[in-house]
Amino acid sequence: MTLRLGGSRVKAHPLFLVLLAIGAATGMGERLLPMLAALALHEAGHLLAARWLRLRVDELELTPLGGLMTAPSLEKAPPLHRFLLAAAGPLASLCGIALAPFLYRQGMLPFDLTGAFIHANLALLLLNLLPALPLDGGQMLRALLNRFLPEKETRRGMSLATTGMGMLLCGLTFLFAFQGKIVLGPAFAGLYLIYAAVMEGRHGTAKYVTSLIARRQKLDRQRVLPVETVAVGAGMPVRSLLGKLTPGKYHMIHVLSPDGMTRLGVIEEKAFCEAVLSRHDASLGSLLAETKTPSGNMALAGKNAG
Repeated sequence: MTLRLGGSRVKAHPLFLVLLAIGAATGMGERLLPMLAALALHEAGHLLAARWLRLRVDELELTPLGGLMTAPSLEKAPPLHRFLLAAAGPLASLCGIALAPFLYRQGMLPFDLTGAFIHANLALLLLNLLPALPLDGGQMLRALLNRFLPEKETRRGMSLATTGMGMLLCGLTFLFAFQGKIVLGPAFAGLYLIYAAVMEGRHGTAKYVTSLIARRQKLDRQRVLPVETVAVGAGMPVRSLLGKLTPGKYHMIHVLSPDGMTRLGVIEEKAFCEAVLSRHDASLGSLLAETKTPSGNMALAGKNAG
Protein backbone atom coordinates (compact mmCIF):
# COMPACT_ATOMS: atom_id res chain seq x y z
CA MET A 1 0.00 0.00 0.00
CA THR A 2 1.60 3.26 -1.18
CA LEU A 3 0.29 6.83 -0.96
CA ARG A 4 1.71 10.20 -2.00
CA LEU A 5 2.15 13.00 0.53
CA GLY A 6 3.56 16.10 -1.12
CA GLY A 7 6.69 14.91 -2.89
CA SER A 8 7.11 11.84 -0.65
CA ARG A 9 5.86 8.28 -0.97
CA VAL A 10 4.19 6.85 2.13
CA LYS A 11 3.95 3.07 2.39
CA ALA A 12 3.31 0.51 5.13
CA HIS A 13 5.68 -2.30 6.05
CA PRO A 14 3.94 -5.73 5.91
CA LEU A 15 4.56 -6.25 9.64
CA PHE A 16 2.83 -2.93 10.35
CA LEU A 17 -0.27 -4.12 8.50
CA VAL A 18 -0.12 -7.46 10.33
CA LEU A 19 -0.08 -5.71 13.71
CA LEU A 20 -3.03 -3.53 12.69
CA ALA A 21 -4.96 -6.64 11.64
CA ILE A 22 -4.13 -8.39 14.93
CA GLY A 23 -5.24 -5.34 16.89
CA ALA A 24 -8.55 -5.16 15.03
CA ALA A 25 -9.15 -8.91 15.40
CA THR A 26 -8.45 -8.95 19.15
CA GLY A 27 -10.86 -6.15 20.02
CA MET A 28 -8.27 -3.38 20.27
CA GLY A 29 -9.88 -1.37 17.49
CA GLU A 30 -10.77 1.50 19.86
CA ARG A 31 -7.06 1.93 20.62
CA LEU A 32 -5.97 1.97 17.00
CA LEU A 33 -7.19 5.52 16.31
CA PRO A 34 -5.16 7.16 19.14
CA MET A 35 -2.13 5.06 18.16
CA LEU A 36 -2.38 6.10 14.51
CA ALA A 37 -2.91 9.75 15.52
CA ALA A 38 0.19 9.63 17.74
CA LEU A 39 2.19 8.00 14.95
CA ALA A 40 1.03 10.64 12.46
CA LEU A 41 2.10 13.41 14.87
CA HIS A 42 5.47 11.75 15.42
CA GLU A 43 6.20 11.42 11.70
CA ALA A 44 4.91 14.93 11.02
CA GLY A 45 7.66 16.15 13.35
CA HIS A 46 10.26 14.40 11.21
CA LEU A 47 8.82 15.71 7.95
CA LEU A 48 8.63 19.30 9.22
CA ALA A 49 12.23 19.06 10.45
CA ALA A 50 13.31 17.69 7.07
CA ARG A 51 11.67 20.63 5.31
CA TRP A 52 13.25 23.09 7.75
CA LEU A 53 16.68 21.50 7.17
CA ARG A 54 16.02 21.39 3.39
CA LEU A 55 16.37 17.61 3.20
CA ARG A 56 14.34 15.91 0.47
CA VAL A 57 12.36 12.89 1.72
CA ASP A 58 11.61 10.40 -1.06
CA GLU A 59 9.84 7.78 1.02
CA LEU A 60 8.32 7.27 4.45
CA GLU A 61 7.72 3.64 5.44
CA LEU A 62 5.49 2.87 8.42
CA THR A 63 7.01 0.05 10.47
CA PRO A 64 6.00 -1.62 13.76
CA LEU A 65 8.36 0.77 15.58
CA GLY A 66 7.39 3.96 13.75
CA GLY A 67 8.36 5.51 10.43
CA LEU A 68 11.52 4.94 8.41
CA MET A 69 12.47 7.80 6.09
CA THR A 70 14.49 7.59 2.89
CA ALA A 71 16.27 10.88 2.28
CA PRO A 72 18.98 10.82 -0.43
CA SER A 73 20.82 13.81 1.02
CA LEU A 74 20.76 12.53 4.59
CA GLU A 75 24.08 10.63 4.39
CA LYS A 76 25.82 13.81 3.23
CA ALA A 77 24.13 16.01 5.84
CA PRO A 78 26.19 17.26 8.80
CA PRO A 79 25.86 15.17 12.01
CA LEU A 80 24.02 18.06 13.68
CA HIS A 81 21.32 18.05 10.98
CA ARG A 82 20.91 14.29 11.25
CA PHE A 83 20.65 14.59 15.04
CA LEU A 84 17.98 17.30 14.78
CA LEU A 85 16.00 15.33 12.21
CA ALA A 86 15.96 12.26 14.46
CA ALA A 87 15.13 14.28 17.57
CA ALA A 88 12.13 15.95 15.90
CA GLY A 89 9.99 12.81 16.21
CA PRO A 90 10.34 12.35 19.99
CA LEU A 91 9.89 16.09 20.40
CA ALA A 92 6.59 15.92 18.49
CA SER A 93 5.47 13.01 20.71
CA LEU A 94 6.35 15.08 23.77
CA CYS A 95 4.25 17.92 22.36
CA GLY A 96 1.37 15.46 21.88
CA ILE A 97 1.54 14.49 25.56
CA ALA A 98 1.41 18.15 26.57
CA LEU A 99 -1.32 19.00 24.04
CA ALA A 100 -3.79 16.23 24.98
CA PRO A 101 -4.92 17.72 28.34
CA PHE A 102 -5.43 21.12 26.68
CA LEU A 103 -7.63 19.54 23.99
CA TYR A 104 -9.61 17.72 26.70
CA ARG A 105 -10.22 20.94 28.67
CA GLN A 106 -11.41 22.63 25.47
CA GLY A 107 -13.91 19.82 24.94
CA MET A 108 -12.20 18.74 21.72
CA LEU A 109 -11.16 15.28 22.96
CA PRO A 110 -13.17 12.77 25.05
CA PHE A 111 -11.68 11.61 28.36
CA ASP A 112 -11.04 8.01 27.27
CA LEU A 113 -9.38 9.06 24.00
CA THR A 114 -7.29 11.63 25.88
CA GLY A 115 -5.75 8.94 28.07
CA ALA A 116 -5.20 6.61 25.12
CA PHE A 117 -3.59 9.40 23.09
CA ILE A 118 -1.23 10.28 25.96
CA HIS A 119 -0.27 6.62 26.43
CA ALA A 120 0.35 6.17 22.70
CA ASN A 121 2.59 9.24 22.53
CA LEU A 122 4.43 8.19 25.67
CA ALA A 123 5.02 4.70 24.25
CA LEU A 124 6.37 6.16 20.99
CA LEU A 125 8.56 8.60 22.92
CA LEU A 126 10.14 5.96 25.18
CA LEU A 127 10.51 3.38 22.43
CA ASN A 128 12.15 5.76 19.98
CA LEU A 129 14.65 6.98 22.56
CA LEU A 130 16.19 3.50 22.78
CA PRO A 131 19.78 3.59 21.39
CA ALA A 132 19.14 1.18 18.52
CA LEU A 133 18.65 1.52 14.77
CA PRO A 134 16.39 2.38 13.03
CA LEU A 135 14.87 4.09 16.09
CA ASP A 136 15.34 7.82 16.60
CA GLY A 137 17.54 7.22 19.63
CA GLY A 138 19.84 5.09 17.48
CA GLN A 139 19.92 7.76 14.77
CA MET A 140 20.82 10.42 17.31
CA LEU A 141 23.52 8.23 18.84
CA ARG A 142 24.96 7.47 15.40
CA ALA A 143 25.08 11.20 14.58
CA LEU A 144 26.97 11.84 17.82
CA LEU A 145 29.40 8.97 17.22
CA ASN A 146 30.07 10.23 13.69
CA ARG A 147 31.68 13.32 15.22
CA PHE A 148 34.29 11.24 17.06
CA LEU A 149 34.61 7.87 15.28
CA PRO A 150 35.13 6.73 11.66
CA GLU A 151 31.98 5.62 9.85
CA LYS A 152 32.97 1.95 9.79
CA GLU A 153 33.52 1.91 13.57
CA THR A 154 30.22 3.70 14.06
CA ARG A 155 28.37 1.13 11.92
CA ARG A 156 29.94 -1.75 13.81
CA GLY A 157 29.05 -0.24 17.19
CA MET A 158 25.48 0.55 16.19
CA SER A 159 24.98 -2.96 14.82
CA LEU A 160 26.07 -4.45 18.15
CA ALA A 161 23.91 -1.97 20.09
CA THR A 162 20.84 -2.74 17.97
CA THR A 163 21.25 -6.51 18.27
CA GLY A 164 21.87 -6.25 22.01
CA MET A 165 18.81 -4.07 22.54
CA GLY A 166 16.69 -6.49 20.52
CA MET A 167 17.83 -9.42 22.63
CA LEU A 168 17.18 -7.44 25.80
CA LEU A 169 13.60 -6.69 24.74
CA CYS A 170 13.00 -10.35 23.89
CA GLY A 171 14.39 -11.27 27.29
CA LEU A 172 11.86 -8.97 28.94
CA THR A 173 9.04 -10.99 27.41
CA PHE A 174 10.48 -14.20 28.90
CA LEU A 175 10.86 -12.45 32.26
CA PHE A 176 7.21 -11.43 32.21
CA ALA A 177 6.26 -14.98 31.21
CA PHE A 178 8.04 -16.42 34.27
CA GLN A 179 5.93 -14.06 36.36
CA GLY A 180 2.77 -15.39 34.73
CA LYS A 181 2.22 -12.37 32.48
CA ILE A 182 1.90 -12.57 28.71
CA VAL A 183 3.38 -9.36 27.27
CA LEU A 184 4.24 -9.72 23.59
CA GLY A 185 5.04 -6.09 22.80
CA PRO A 186 8.73 -6.21 23.85
CA ALA A 187 9.22 -9.46 21.91
CA PHE A 188 7.77 -7.95 18.71
CA ALA A 189 9.97 -4.88 19.11
CA GLY A 190 13.05 -6.97 19.93
CA LEU A 191 12.63 -9.29 16.98
CA TYR A 192 12.18 -6.33 14.66
CA LEU A 193 15.39 -4.72 15.96
CA ILE A 194 17.33 -7.95 15.39
CA TYR A 195 15.83 -8.18 11.90
CA ALA A 196 16.81 -4.54 11.24
CA ALA A 197 20.40 -5.22 12.37
CA VAL A 198 20.66 -8.21 10.02
CA MET A 199 19.23 -6.26 7.08
CA GLU A 200 21.57 -3.34 7.81
CA GLY A 201 24.52 -5.71 7.47
CA ARG A 202 23.22 -7.03 4.15
CA HIS A 203 22.92 -3.57 2.61
CA GLY A 204 26.67 -3.13 2.34
CA THR A 205 26.60 -3.04 -1.46
CA ALA A 206 23.99 -0.28 -1.59
CA LYS A 207 25.85 1.76 1.01
CA TYR A 208 29.11 1.35 -0.89
CA VAL A 209 27.54 2.55 -4.14
CA THR A 210 25.97 5.49 -2.30
CA SER A 211 29.37 6.39 -0.85
CA LEU A 212 30.87 6.30 -4.37
CA ILE A 213 28.26 8.78 -5.59
CA ALA A 214 28.85 11.05 -2.60
CA ARG A 215 32.61 10.78 -3.14
CA ARG A 216 32.26 11.80 -6.79
CA GLN A 217 30.34 14.90 -5.72
CA LYS A 218 33.00 15.66 -3.12
CA LEU A 219 35.70 15.30 -5.80
CA ASP A 220 33.84 17.69 -8.08
CA ARG A 221 33.76 20.29 -5.30
CA GLN A 222 37.19 19.89 -3.72
CA ARG A 223 39.29 18.12 -6.37
CA VAL A 224 41.10 16.30 -3.55
CA LEU A 225 40.19 13.01 -1.87
CA PRO A 226 41.81 11.38 1.18
CA VAL A 227 43.35 7.96 0.47
CA GLU A 228 43.09 4.94 2.74
CA THR A 229 45.45 1.98 2.34
CA VAL A 230 43.98 -1.40 3.25
CA ALA A 231 45.98 -4.62 3.58
CA VAL A 232 43.97 -7.87 3.58
CA GLY A 233 44.49 -11.58 3.03
CA ALA A 234 43.97 -13.08 -0.42
CA GLY A 235 41.24 -15.39 0.85
CA MET A 236 38.93 -12.64 2.08
CA PRO A 237 35.68 -12.38 0.04
CA VAL A 238 34.86 -9.05 -1.57
CA ARG A 239 31.66 -8.76 0.49
CA SER A 240 33.60 -9.09 3.77
CA LEU A 241 35.77 -6.09 2.92
CA LEU A 242 32.79 -3.80 2.27
CA GLY A 243 32.14 -3.11 5.94
CA LYS A 244 35.78 -2.17 6.54
CA LEU A 245 35.93 0.63 3.98
CA THR A 246 35.53 4.26 4.97
CA PRO A 247 32.95 6.32 3.02
CA GLY A 248 34.36 9.31 1.19
CA LYS A 249 37.89 7.92 0.83
CA TYR A 250 39.70 6.41 -2.14
CA HIS A 251 41.00 2.95 -1.24
CA MET A 252 44.18 1.16 -2.30
CA ILE A 253 43.71 -2.53 -1.51
CA HIS A 254 46.93 -4.47 -0.91
CA VAL A 255 46.42 -8.24 -1.14
CA LEU A 256 48.65 -10.31 1.15
CA SER A 257 49.87 -13.89 1.01
CA PRO A 258 48.43 -16.40 3.55
CA ASP A 259 51.32 -15.77 5.97
CA GLY A 260 50.64 -12.02 5.83
CA MET A 261 54.28 -11.15 5.08
CA THR A 262 54.23 -10.76 1.30
CA ARG A 263 52.25 -8.39 -0.87
CA LEU A 264 50.88 -10.20 -3.89
CA GLY A 265 49.54 -7.12 -5.62
CA VAL A 266 47.28 -4.09 -5.46
CA ILE A 267 43.62 -3.94 -6.47
CA GLU A 268 42.46 -0.58 -7.77
CA GLU A 269 39.08 0.53 -6.50
CA LYS A 270 37.56 0.45 -9.99
CA ALA A 271 38.13 -3.33 -10.19
CA PHE A 272 36.85 -3.74 -6.62
CA CYS A 273 33.72 -1.72 -7.44
CA GLU A 274 32.98 -3.92 -10.47
CA ALA A 275 33.37 -7.04 -8.30
CA VAL A 276 31.00 -5.59 -5.68
CA LEU A 277 28.28 -5.17 -8.29
CA SER A 278 28.79 -8.45 -10.16
CA ARG A 279 30.49 -11.14 -8.04
CA HIS A 280 30.83 -10.08 -4.43
CA ASP A 281 31.39 -13.70 -3.30
CA ALA A 282 34.75 -13.83 -5.14
CA SER A 283 37.94 -13.79 -3.09
CA LEU A 284 40.33 -10.89 -3.33
CA GLY A 285 43.05 -13.29 -4.48
CA SER A 286 41.03 -14.41 -7.49
CA LEU A 287 40.09 -10.80 -8.23
CA LEU A 288 43.76 -9.84 -8.15
CA ALA A 289 44.62 -12.65 -10.57
CA GLU A 290 41.94 -11.41 -12.97
CA THR A 291 43.16 -7.82 -12.88
CA LYS A 292 46.71 -9.00 -13.72
CA THR A 293 48.37 -6.19 -11.77
CA PRO A 294 50.75 -8.08 -9.46
CA SER A 295 53.31 -5.81 -7.87
CA GLY A 296 55.90 -8.49 -7.12
CA ASN A 297 56.89 -9.86 -3.78
CA MET A 298 57.38 -7.06 -1.32
CA ALA A 299 57.82 -7.59 2.41
CA LEU A 300 55.46 -5.63 4.60
CA ALA A 301 56.23 -4.37 8.02
CA GLY A 302 53.48 -3.33 10.36
CA LYS A 303 50.66 -3.37 7.74
CA ASN A 304 47.28 -4.43 9.06
CA ALA A 305 43.79 -4.55 7.59
CA GLY A 306 42.13 -1.18 7.98
